[in-house]
Amino acid sequence: MQLCVPCRMSLTISSILLVCVIMSLQENVQALLDFLEAHSQRISEEIEDLGRQIADAAAEAEEVVDRHVVDQLRDRSQEETHCVAALSCFCQDTDNVIGKIDSLAKELMMMVKEKSGDIQEEQRIVSVPVRSAEVHLSSGKKSIMVGFEEHLERIVDKLTRGELDLQILPIVGMGVSLGSQEPYSIDFLNEEKSWDLFCQETFAQEGCPYPELEKIGKNIAKSCDGLPLTIVVIGGLLANSNMTREYWESISENVNAFRNSKDYERCLQISSLSYNSLPIHLKPCFLYMRVFREDSKLRVSKLTKLWIAEGFLKPIRGKSLEEVAEKYLRELIDRNLFLSLTFGYDGSTKTCGMHDLLRDLCLREYEKQHFIYAPKVQFVHVDSVNRYKCFLCGLGTALQKIDLNEVHDASQLTSIASVLVCDTCKNMYPSLNKTRLVRVRLLHKYSDKSFEGEILHPTSLRYLEVKYFFYFEFLSPSTIALLWNQESFSFLSSIVSKNTVVLPSEIWGMPQLRHFLGYSLVILPDEAVSQDPIIMENLHMVSNIRNSRCTKEILERMPNLKQLGISFHGGNGETKWGFYYLHNFVRLQNLESLSIKANDFLLKKLTLPASLKELCLDGYFPSTNMKTIGWVLPNLETLKLSNYNPYKGGEWNQFDGEFPRLKVLEISRSRLKWWRTENIHFPNLENLILSYMLELDHIPAVIGDIPTLHSIHLNHCNDSLIESAMQIVEEQHDNGNESLQLYINEVKYQVGSC
Repeated sequence: MQLCVPCRMSLTISSILLVCVIMSLQENVQALLDFLEAHSQRISEEIEDLGRQIADAAAEAEEVVDRHVVDQLRDRSQEETHCVAALSCFCQDTDNVIGKIDSLAKELMMMVKEKSGDIQEEQRIVSVPVRSAEVHLSSGKKSIMVGFEEHLERIVDKLTRGELDLQILPIVGMGVSLGSQEPYSIDFLNEEKSWDLFCQETFAQEGCPYPELEKIGKNIAKSCDGLPLTIVVIGGLLANSNMTREYWESISENVNAFRNSKDYERCLQISSLSYNSLPIHLKPCFLYMRVFREDSKLRVSKLTKLWIAEGFLKPIRGKSLEEVAEKYLRELIDRNLFLSLTFGYDGSTKTCGMHDLLRDLCLREYEKQHFIYAPKVQFVHVDSVNRYKCFLCGLGTALQKIDLNEVHDASQLTSIASVLVCDTCKNMYPSLNKTRLVRVRLLHKYSDKSFEGEILHPTSLRYLEVKYFFYFEFLSPSTIALLWNQESFSFLSSIVSKNTVVLPSEIWGMPQLRHFLGYSLVILPDEAVSQDPIIMENLHMVSNIRNSRCTKEILERMPNLKQLGISFHGGNGETKWGFYYLHNFVRLQNLESLSIKANDFLLKKLTLPASLKELCLDGYFPSTNMKTIGWVLPNLETLKLSNYNPYKGGEWNQFDGEFPRLKVLEISRSRLKWWRTENIHFPNLENLILSYMLELDHIPAVIGDIPTLHSIHLNHCNDSLIESAMQIVEEQHDNGNESLQLYINEVKYQVGSC
C-alpha cells in the first residue's frame, strides 16, 4: 500500500500531526510486507489466513486515509475547531487500524517461530544418483521432461556432475531469478514438435494411424500453443476416447472441453507450483491478469501503469516505479508465467499475454485471495457518459444498479448516487459498497448541439482512461481536487475526431500525477496563477499533447519528466510560433525520450537536453542542427525521423563521431535521395528501419560492415533500395556474417531465394 498526503497542506501543528500519523501507519504496513516477503516460501494455511486479515486491515487503513484527505479538501473553508475535531477522529481511526495490524503481526511471528523447527525436516523432493540419465521422485517412479526428452541427459549431467546424491528442486523458469549465469532455456514447441508429442501421447507411435483424423488432430495440437503439459493432457484424454471423426471435431471446436477432466485438474496442480514459488511481491501482478479477457494482448506500457496505480510495486532505492514494474515483468516472463508476444526493435517486450492454462490458474487463485478492495482504475466513455455501461470498466454486460455515497465539493453534504456496475467489477471489489464518489460535470458538443453530462469517479481513483468522440469541456473543475490520489490520466479520441480538449488548470494541483497521455488532441492549460505552485516531482510522462505552451514556469514544475510527446498545428509567422517557447526544453535535465511534430520554423527554435536517449522528429529539421545532433546528445540510442528533408537536393553527408551510441535509426516518408556515410559514423548501430522511402536509391554498402548491426527493415520502399539491401545482406553472409537479417514488409528475407 502506498500512502501520501496533499503537498499544499500548510505546516500547522495539526498537519504535522497528520503527516506523523500517516508515516507511522506506512512504516507499520511496510515492515509487515517485508516480513511476509521474507517468509513467503514457508507459509502455511494458518499464516495465509492471517495474511488475508492483514490485507483487510491495510485496505481499511487506506480507506481511512482517503476519507480523511477528501473530507479535508472539501471542508477547507471550515473553521479551525472543525478541522481539529476531524483530525482527532482521524487519529483515533488510524490508531485502531494500527492496533489491528500490530496484533496480527505478533500472531504471525509467533506462528512462524513455532513452525521454524519443522522447516529443516522438509521432505527431499528429488534425488538423483551421479551419472544417472533418469530422474526418480521420492515415490520411486521414473519421471521424464514432457516434450523435451532429448534435453534430459544434458541437464541432469550438469546438475549432478561432481557430487553424489545431489538434491534437485523441480523449478521451471526460475534460472534467471535465482541468479544463474547461464540458465538452461527451452522455448515452446513449434507446430512440428507439438504434433510429434501429440501423436506419441495419443497413439503411442510416430504419426497418426487414422488418415481421417490427422487434419483435426493437427488443429488440436496447434491450439495448445506449444505448451507440452497441455498437449499431454489432451493427448491422454483422446487416447482413452473413441477414435471417431465426430468426437474429435467436437474437441477441435472447443479444446477447453477437457478442462473438467481429472487430468486437467492435475495439470493445474502442477502449474500451481510455479505460482506458489513466486515471491510475494510478484503474486498480485500475476493475479491481476484476471482483470483482462482471455487471449488478451496487453501493451506493456499500459499494464505497468495499472500495476503502479493498484499499488502492487515495492519501492526499490535508486529506481523509479516504472523501472520496478519493468523488473517485475521481466521476472514473470523469465518464470514462463507471462508470454512476450511482440518486441520492439531494441528487443524490449512491447506486448505480453498469458497462456490459457495459466489464466485458469490465475482465476482460481484470485477467487481465494480477493486482494483488490477498492476500485482504483476507471474506464469512461464520455460520448454516452457511461449510460447503460458499467461506471468502472465501461462495458455494457450483466449490469445492475447499486447505490453509493457521493461527496460534494466545499460542502459537508453527502448524498446517494445510483450507478450501473457489471458482475465482473462487483465480484472484483468486495468493498465496493464502501466506495465514495465525486461527480464531475461535462459539456458535450455534437452537430452544433450541446448538452450536459455527468461522470461519477471513486475518490480512491488512481488511473483514469477517458474515451471520447466529440468535443467536451469540464464544467466543474474544482471537483478534480477531490481526486487527490490520481496518478494516470489517459484520453482516447476516435480516429475521425478532430476536436481538441483543453484541460482545466486544476490539473496542476495533482501532486501524485505520474502519467498523462493525450492522444494528440488534448491541450494542457497555461499555469494557474498561484503563490505556492506545486512541484509535480512524480510526473514522469506527458505524451501526445497538442499546441501546449512550454514556458519556463510550466517546465520547472515537472523536474523529473522522462518522456515527452508534443505536436504543433496551425499558426503563421514568428510571433505565433514563438508563443510556444521550445527553447525551454533544455531545462528538462532528466528527459530521456522526446517526440515532437512541428514545421521547420518551430524546429529551428528547438534546443535539446543532453540527457536524451530517444528522439523522434516529425517534420523538416534544419541541416545545421542535424550535423551536431550526435555531439549535443551523447547518450542518444534511438533516432526516428519522419517527413524529413535534410538538405536542399535531398543529400545527407555525415562525418566522424556523429552518433557514437546510436542503436536504432528509423527514417520514414523522407525525401532523402543520397545518403553518404561510413560505418564508423554508427559504431553501435543495431537496427536500421526505412519506411516509405520512395526517392532513396540505395543503402550505403558500408552499413553492412557495422559489426553490431543485427537487422535491416524495409517497409514499402522502392525496388532499387530493396535490391541494395539484399546485396548487402548476401555479401555479409558470404563473408561469414550470418547474424545480419533483412525484413521486407515484415517478412524475413531468405538469402539466395532470389
